[in-house]
Amino acid sequence: MKQMHKTGNVVVEGVAIGKIQFLNADYEEQIKRYMTGTEEEEKKRYQEAHTLAKDDLDSLLEDRDSLSESEAEIIEAHQLMIDDITFEDAILGYIEQKMSAPSAVLKAVDDFKAMFEEIDDEYLRERQKDIVDVGNRLLRKLLHMKEFSVVGADVILCAKDIEPSIMAGLSEKQVKAILLGSGSKTSHTVIIAKAKGFVTMVGVELDETEIADGDDIIVDAVKGEIILKPSEEELSRYKEQVQKQEEQRKYLMGKAKQPAVTTDGKEILVSANISRPTDMEKAVEYGCHGVGLYRTEFLFMESAQLPDEEKQVAAYRSVAEQAGGNLCVIRTLDIGGDKHCDCLSLEEEDNPFLGFRAIRICLQQKDMFKVQLRSILRAGLYGKLAIMIPMVTMLSEILETKQLIEEVKEEMRKENIPFAEDVPVGIMVETPASAVMAPLFAKHVDFFSIGTNDLVQYTLAVDRGNQSVSYLYDYFNPAVIHSIHRVITAAHEAGIWAGMCGEMAGDKLALPFLLALGIDELSMSASQAPVVKEQIRNLESGICDVDKILSLTTTEEVREYLQSLL
Repeated sequence: MKQMHKTGNVVVEGVAIGKIQFLNADYEEQIKRYMTGTEEEEKKRYQEAHTLAKDDLDSLLEDRDSLSESEAEIIEAHQLMIDDITFEDAILGYIEQKMSAPSAVLKAVDDFKAMFEEIDDEYLRERQKDIVDVGNRLLRKLLHMKEFSVVGADVILCAKDIEPSIMAGLSEKQVKAILLGSGSKTSHTVIIAKAKGFVTMVGVELDETEIADGDDIIVDAVKGEIILKPSEEELSRYKEQVQKQEEQRKYLMGKAKQPAVTTDGKEILVSANISRPTDMEKAVEYGCHGVGLYRTEFLFMESAQLPDEEKQVAAYRSVAEQAGGNLCVIRTLDIGGDKHCDCLSLEEEDNPFLGFRAIRICLQQKDMFKVQLRSILRAGLYGKLAIMIPMVTMLSEILETKQLIEEVKEEMRKENIPFAEDVPVGIMVETPASAVMAPLFAKHVDFFSIGTNDLVQYTLAVDRGNQSVSYLYDYFNPAVIHSIHRVITAAHEAGIWAGMCGEMAGDKLALPFLLALGIDELSMSASQAPVVKEQIRNLESGICDVDKILSLTTTEEVREYLQSLL
């Protein structure tokens, strides 16, 4: 048996052994065999397929507690997309032009893909894969194709790409690793793989003439290698690594609820990023110290009506109570960019990430904003809550928000409605403007939380979804390193705390730098917390020479220096 080695780009580290299973769906061949009916028959077939596809998505959400925040968000986005009136009108319009229902779906999907392709922002352009996912789900119903299912256990799943809704339905008990031909760190598929803890690599090219379904395969997503048809000797060696990996996981979970204190006595709060109250169960299980980012926009996205005050109070109260006295940072509505909702009538924009979003919307729709502020203050009676303002670029946005908070406090006093008087107010530092103005902004808020995902893309002006330039998207770029240093320094000089809630917060390579800067809090997906907490326990806070790292001039130098500290 000839052994072969392949390489790929690591997304989620780890080692996995299993049987390969390819995921391919030949829609074109099925469409060739499709018998087109009359216009009315095709419309009826489409409506039936639409109902079945919606039922599938509803079923995926029925057991919400088993889904991660990322999985639930994506399925909910697909629910909104499949009901999008523009998308449905396009499909029905093409059927009226004498197309078959499957061809009409494909044409409408192509139209939407072309629209997304013209958008400058890489994250939003990456969302074109979601419309493809929804379209494929409709096609499978129209063509009476079976839904994909994993066969057996210890499966290594391989595909050019995997639809996010299929990924969300995969069982961690069956699937051990994911190999994708394409994909970026911002794709929904990769986000779900990371949330599920699947060992994951992208940029992997496997030919079914080299390896067939059911063949043995080893994925070494530490070295970035894939071994096809491994020898018995290699299987034995890697089984030992997998066993050690599982023992380490159990060890970390056993210590998950212990504090994260460096060897020299500095405690770092490790908290959770959540999107709904049900996410708190995992946050508590994985030892998260409260919530560093509660994305409240999903309360607004789940209905065509704005959530009223009582609904919002109930949600925020639930999070506060489950946190057991630990701080929960509630980000005010951050609609816009890649997130849309039917309850707000917002015009389409060429580049929504740089347009009308987040605090810009809230300050123009003050009645809606005041309801949210009232709700947070009222829920603050049941735990420790903080308000975080997103997408800040000007001091006036901070001052105007604080003025609105005082207004709603006065209104509730007159109405004899009890509320928490001492809810801290901070900002999410995610724009170059807020990083540059951090020394001024720090004088007017109670905390900073650095959102590295947007800060990196705005600072470096890089399309991370474009494979030609995605290598430039790197938070170890000296420009980003200097921005983070500036923000944390400004916070501490003003006597406020500084946290981080972007992808960098869970990166083991970044920890020595962040500890040396005196970062106070790190917020991440709950499943990452045990690993990060254990790393903190084994580091000295001053292990990184801040002056040295600030003197480095390239991303490669920064990475090399930090690697030398681990």
